[in-house]
Amino acid sequence: MQMVGRRTLGVVMTLLVSTLLTACNIDGFFTKFQDDPVWVDPNAAAKEAAGTADAGGPGKAVYSRKCATCHQGTGKGVPGNYPPLVGSEIANGDPTYPIRIVLHGFRGPIERQGVAYNNAMASWKSLSDQEIADVLTYVRSSSLGNSGAAVTADEVKAVREATASRAVPYTEAELLQ
Repeated sequence: MQMVGRRTLGVVMTLLVSTLLTACNIDGFFTKFQDDPVWVDPNAAAKEAAGTADAGGPGKAVYSRKCATCHQGTGKGVPGNYPPLVGSEIANGDPTYPIRIVLHGFRGPIERQGVAYNNAMASWKSLSDQEIADVLTYVRSSSLGNSGAAVTADEVKAVREATASRAVPYTEAELLQ
């Protein structure tokens, strides 16, 4: 009798849990892994109404889909978690550095503006050469308070080909070699 009661309880619990999980997923309650988080500027409507909206071109759209969740819409990052892109020597300097970071990712300890970070950035090599050029041009532009030159798709293509065998994210020491 106890064995039948345990089985029945097990079946009932399994049905209950599966029903709850199914019900909770109605209308996309859970985010699917393939969904990219998108940062939405809470001040966009006010900027547009005031005529100060910055279009940012196609790079801004890529930035909003892929970068803003961590580095924030302002490019100022999250202290202790994600470094700022605003004023970044790497973002503004030699364009091959940020191209390599976007293509292969970044990991390990770094210090920026007196704040230590030890996190990892994913590889975005699935982006096209043009998308990477667009987003890096946006990051290096005055839109985020930087002053780097534009990046071209040809530059991205050359770095992609030269680093095609790389399988792991860069550390700061490897990147700057």
